[in-house]
Amino acid sequence: MLTNIIGSMVRFESIQPGLQSRVFSTGNDNFSDFNLIGLIQRGEATVLMEERHPVLESSIFCIPHKKNAKVLVPAGSQVWLLGYRDELGSLVTGSDLDSAKLETLMRQFTITSCSKQDIDDEFLPLLRLLKAEISSANKRSRTVICSIIRVLLIGIYRLSNIESIRLTHSPDELVLQQFRQLVEVEYRNRRSVSYYCQELIMTYDRLHAICQRNLKKSPLQLINNRVLIEATSRLKKSAGSIQAIANDLGYSDGSQFSHFFKKETGISPSQFKRNHTEKDVIKNGENPPDFSDWP
Repeated sequence: MLTNIIGSMVRFESIQPGLQSRVFSTGNDNFSDFNLIGLIQRGEATVLMEERHPVLESSIFCIPHKKNAKVLVPAGSQVWLLGYRDELGSLVTGSDLDSAKLETLMRQFTITSCSKQDIDDEFLPLLRLLKAEISSANKRSRTVICSIIRVLLIGIYRLSNIESIRLTHSPDELVLQQFRQLVEVEYRNRRSVSYYCQELIMTYDRLHAICQRNLKKSPLQLINNRVLIEATSRLKKSAGSIQAIANDLGYSDGSQFSHFFKKETGISPSQFKRNHTEKDVIKNGENPPDFSDWP
């Protein structure tokens, strides 16, 4: 278990090379509301979260709160682990121009590769400073600790490969970017709007307002639009049955898919398929759809 600091708000541990492997869990029990940052100074580690993610030496990973994961630290590895409760998020991310970017960083699982010099010159001094502040039980300050974590996150963000996030992006644009990326991953699973709200850590009313304000559509309409883009593409190009296409889009009942498609387009999937042959698609030179085809 990570060292308990400031009640149950911050947990911190420096794992030195040893003879035994160690395992840390996140996303459940007392750690369900913890954001976790891990830095691999020497050796490697593995994050198990739906898939197996190897994290090599001189790399940093971030795991957002409520994500169930196991961090496997093998014998001989030197790793720093830092966790903070989501309630400290406002203190950590602040309220200036960098805040939205730091919130975005900590809302998704990321692995950031660094150079050894980055680790030695930029991150280790911060971690040692944090360790010294935490070790001073009589005078340690929550504000100082959160400030150090904030500087650490800024350094991670600058080296990360998170794309399409610029200083010119508004908070609404960042939310829509995240929403679109989530839909792109999950639309075939017919996830509810509440699922996306939970993943984005926001209320339905806020997500609905952002979508309406910027795109003049509700979140459900945007999700349905993405399903429809894929459905029309499959119907134009696929030689498979409508039931098979429906199954691929998360509909176990073909009639439900047909009802959805006719409601959105005004014609049945079978009629649409007859109207568009694969030859027409090739002639028109259509590209495979993705989330960039959204409104």
